[in-house]
Amino acid sequence: MPLFRKTFSVKTLATAALGALSVLTAPAALSQGCVIARGGGAIAQTTDGSWLAAGHWQVGMAYRWFRSDRHFVGHSEQTHRQREGSEVVNRSHFLDLNLTYAATDRLWITATIPYFASDRSSLYEHDRVHRHHTQSAGLADVRVTGTWWMRDPESAKDMNWAIGVGIKAPTGDYENTDVFQRTNGPTTRYVDSSIQPGDGGWGVVVETQGYWRFAEQWAGYFNGSYLINPAERNRTTNFSVPDAYLARIGVDFMPKELHGFGFSLGGRVEGVPPHDLIGGNGGSRRPGYAISVEPGVQFANESWSAGLTVPVAVDRSRQRTYRAANHGDAAFADYSVNFTINRRF
Repeated sequence: MPLFRKTFSVKTLATAALGALSVLTAPAALSQGCVIARGGGAIAQTTDGSWLAAGHWQVGMAYRWFRSDRHFVGHSEQTHRQREGSEVVNRSHFLDLNLTYAATDRLWITATIPYFASDRSSLYEHDRVHRHHTQSAGLADVRVTGTWWMRDPESAKDMNWAIGVGIKAPTGDYENTDVFQRTNGPTTRYVDSSIQPGDGGWGVVVETQGYWRFAEQWAGYFNGSYLINPAERNRTTNFSVPDAYLARIGVDFMPKELHGFGFSLGGRVEGVPPHDLIGGNGGSRRPGYAISVEPGVQFANESWSAGLTVPVAVDRSRQRTYRAANHGDAAFADYSVNFTINRRF
């Protein structure tokens, strides 16, 4: 059975956003301040392979990278930041290790162990004259998710969809510190929320995904996830524990001449909302979203699958923080690089 009938690996959410975006990222939690999504991101697998049948396993890795340095207030880009050299630059790496078990043909259980590393450079966090760097790295927030396919794969070879629910555990460090070069000398402080490995709260992940083969070499896909973070904020850092979201939709093309290869083109939106679904909205957060065009390429055989997408931002918006007097800004990436590789056995 072609792999697009299985279509997607269970997603990571930094998120997220998401990181996030990416995301998710993805969030894992997504954090909008100079990060649009956490996590390795979701890749639609579109070429030949096999359904993950009952009793079988899949082990996978999802990697995501981006450089965020384009500042926005609402939809308005603050181009003067780069001209004057005052922009904040985040260079972030996300690595998700995934293990999926098919309890039945329709019920899959996935555990995700995410790792995170980021370098952040700025002027305003230091002496406001020279650019200095802070770093953070380590285990992020672990997730366990169950996914249920709504139709029997044997009778739904051309169209199926799934829903998933999971738990995010606060395993990542959310009080990471580094040395800041202040005017009164080096000072140890909490690093910015955008490069904290964890968000400090328990969360619930809600997911959906699906596919529709509408022509011999063509299939449509969609997937989305929302991270519900009931906790309001961390008392020690005052960083918010925000919700996060990621949604993707597009089409896949599987040329017969290139057996095992497929190509995709779709749209992607990921971000952090100003208001959470459950719990308070206090604490320091940078809500907003990015909309991207997402081309991709995939390869698969009976045991292996791999995919690469490069979503390119076409719209970015820094939304107003809850009860904030000023709108505030956030830095976004022009694009991100998302790579997945999976082995089923």
